[in-house]
Amino acid sequence: MKTNKFALIITILTFALTLFGCNDSTGPTITNNGGNALAGAYILYYSPATSTDYAYYDAVKDSVMDFVFTSTNPGVKLNVNPGEMKLNSDRKLYVTTLGIPGNNGTIYKIDPLSNSIEDSLRYGTSPLGFAINNNRIVVGNSGSTNVTVLDLDFNIIKDTVEVGSNPANVLYGFNKYIVTRNTLNNERSAAFVDEINYGVTKLFYPYVPVQAIYNVNGIFISTNLNKVIYRVDPGTITTLDSFSVPTVFSSLNKLVFKTQNSFYVVAGGKEVWLGTANSGTIGFTNIYPATGDVSISTIAYEPNANELYFTSESNPPGAILFVLDGNNGTVKRFKSLTGNNIQSIVFRYF
Repeated sequence: MKTNKFALIITILTFALTLFGCNDSTGPTITNNGGNALAGAYILYYSPATSTDYAYYDAVKDSVMDFVFTSTNPGVKLNVNPGEMKLNSDRKLYVTTLGIPGNNGTIYKIDPLSNSIEDSLRYGTSPLGFAINNNRIVVGNSGSTNVTVLDLDFNIIKDTVEVGSNPANVLYGFNKYIVTRNTLNNERSAAFVDEINYGVTKLFYPYVPVQAIYNVNGIFISTNLNKVIYRVDPGTITTLDSFSVPTVFSSLNKLVFKTQNSFYVVAGGKEVWLGTANSGTIGFTNIYPATGDVSISTIAYEPNANELYFTSESNPPGAILFVLDGNNGTVKRFKSLTGNNIQSIVFRYF
């Protein structure tokens, strides 16, 4: 027993040392706020009238401006089918669009102050989720079997790294790019790509891995068609254990980092659970039960105010942005959005 406890302590310490050696020590889904108050949030979406576009929620004025890009760039449209948006440490917005099926997608660099395009690259097969690490962007080509490595000027460093079918989400952590997949998929593996040599290691599961996050307790992966979250040792790339979320729904849609010992889980697109690490296990509390016609499409955590933002698209056209208390799930406010097919919520602190 003493030996097992000692081994557990060593494992946790190893996780911690590795984690704090990563560039983003606060976790994979939290934008570094630089000690600044929240200014607002971008919401990436689609509209038949404007193509891919985004709204801006002004946190100070508690107001929403829809169609920010097309409003400030008359006659200019982004490619169709929004992928993902991130606000990088260089204070630029990076946006992927999948494009028309069978054609190239596009990645954009946008100045958030002027909302003008600074750079773009049309390439790939449905580029979707991506991770930014220093001067590298790794993008999942969701219509193919590979990811592409770019620099911040959109020069292609490595055209294809084969990771298996339909790579949809990319997360950077522990000196690796962690790739999960589109739910409509037959490959039941998560791929771990070495940041130096781009070697690929795969872990296989009973169902398709669709989401991943990490914290000091390890890497956590959810799969479609079950209620189980798997914990992975980032050093050995082995599955350590698993935890079942006590939901009535049959699938887990989203994982969202909260703290080094807690994270959120969206179940069935309807419920929000808070998972908390304690004594080597994960306990789950349902902080937002399934409510009426609310259908959660995109979700993000804002740490300054301890608030959880999510969008619901149950009454198209348009959607609703909900802002919840991050501890108990109480709805604090909500706003109407004109776009739909919402893909990202990104916080801004300047």
